[in-house]
Amino acid sequence: VAVYELFQWTYISVLQTRTQTWPSYQNKKSFLKLVDQLPTGPKWVCELISTPGDMNGPAGKSNKTKELKLWICNPLTCVQELIGNPVFKEDIAYALEKVYTDIEGKSCHYDEMWTSDWWWEMQRRLPEGATIVPVILMSDKTQLSRFKGDKNTWPVYLSIGNISKHVRHQPTHHVSVLIGYLPASKLDLREDNSVAGQQLFHYCMKRLLKPLVAAGENGINVICADGLVHHIFLIMAAYIGDHPEQCLIARCAQNCCPKCLVHVNEREVNWQFLLQNPTDTIHMLHAQASGHYPPRFFAEGLQPIFSPFWADLPHCNIFLAITANILHQLHQGIFKNHLKKWCCSLANWKELDTHFQAMPVYSGQHHFKDGISKIKQWTGGEHKQLQHVFIGAL
Repeated sequence: VAVYELFQWTYISVLQTRTQTWPSYQNKKSFLKLVDQLPTGPKWVCELISTPGDMNGPAGKSNKTKELKLWICNPLTCVQELIGNPVFKEDIAYALEKVYTDIEGKSCHYDEMWTSDWWWEMQRRLPEGATIVPVILMSDKTQLSRFKGDKNTWPVYLSIGNISKHVRHQPTHHVSVLIGYLPASKLDLREDNSVAGQQLFHYCMKRLLKPLVAAGENGINVICADGLVHHIFLIMAAYIGDHPEQCLIARCAQNCCPKCLVHVNEREVNWQFLLQNPTDTIHMLHAQASGHYPPRFFAEGLQPIFSPFWADLPHCNIFLAITANILHQLHQGIFKNHLKKWCCSLANWKELDTHFQAMPVYSGQHHFKDGISKIKQWTGGEHKQLQHVFIGAL
């Protein structure tokens, strides 16, 4: 009876809709026009970049210029949407904090970004009443197809450190916003395409982050998620990327450290080396460009990129902003390529697989029922699960 009544109500409602209610569009074209009028996020702009070639053609003339596309979404507008989103009202911090683990206040506890010493140092530089918005940038050159063709894409993402990390790390909250697509061309028209590619990267990043320069120097007034107007200053605090991109940002060779002054032959020494100074590095680049050729330029493995994108960003220490690459340096570097390989070379693979198979099943923990010797393609999540039980298996 209930199913019959539901069918009867639906039938009558459909008849009333057909006779009384008419859609506001007549065809597909008018419907799409109405869809385009809906409120959207920040607008995208495509800029064309001309890259002239320097290789001589058959007639002795330079090859034609190549037009590359740079897709830009205003990062300032993206930050305004993030910090003004009422969904994150309970998870946004506007002021710095000091957290201690003891009553005497001698042992600091660092958890969220607003508890860091960096935030306190930036707050001393800015005028009273300023609200710091730490900008977190992420980029990764990605291959689109493995089977056919060599199509690549180079997305750049943005997030802010005011939002709590447990919300920022969840992809479903969409806290990481896409702000641009860098051209991923091989620049075949240039003879030294490696240096030309690095120069193109820094030029595009400088064009992409241009709105952050004035916002970091003078600040802007923004209505935030708490309903109040804050005078915010946008400062780049972190840049997340793999090791090749870290070296590209720091303009150094890939066998050098992108953060500190350690020599290539001393990277395995257990010492603490000083971080690179961005001011000294810029002066050295200017000296190299003007023909003075400082000896440190080649000793530190620097590349001839005389206008890095981070040079104009206010209060930005790029060498402090480069973060550790957890996947490649920790999970696949230290653990997989060193610790696991050393331990497995000392132990018997067959016996080690037996230990993993004998482990009881536990909720939330991956069970390696076939052992680990047959796994060819490892992911970061599998490495983390293996690290939980590796000592026990040994």
